[in-house]
Amino acid sequence: MYFVDRNKLEERLRCMEQLMVHYKAQRHWDGALERLALERIAHVLIEAVLDVGNAMIDGFIMRDPGSYNDIIDILTDEQVISAEDGERLKAFIAHRKALVQNYTNVDHAKLLANLNEQLPALEAYPKAVRHYLESELGSVSAFGNESAFGSESMDGKETDNR
Repeated sequence: MYFVDRNKLEERLRCMEQLMVHYKAQRHWDGALERLALERIAHVLIEAVLDVGNAMIDGFIMRDPGSYNDIIDILTDEQVISAEDGERLKAFIAHRKALVQNYTNVDHAKLLANLNEQLPALEAYPKAVRHYLESELGSVSAFGNESAFGSESMDGKETDNR
């Protein structure tokens, strides 16, 4: 095993959790600003899943992934996540290309439907990663109370990160 930066992993997992809280609080995605927020939420969720997955693969010297789907397959094979959640995550990650390369033609209805459908797997992901880390590395006394977004929390209020 190489180095696993648990603080960085935790930061990304918390970011995912915060984004999902905000996603679930939003009822309508009809306006331009709401659609842009939906795109950003989906994109950051995808990147966080992939970043955490890559860090886990590197840190635990799992086999090298050749694609985004391989990252999820490796996490499934190594029993970090369930096979069902792996399939759901791959279905969601499929939106990455549209969000990153075809961003002028995003099908918001399709993105929203898929995010709603895959939300249980996205919610399970941070818990599964933390469980795997604890079983492989042991527990950590505590993580800091800092927001994943620095000194300003996602609700726009300043936080004291001393």
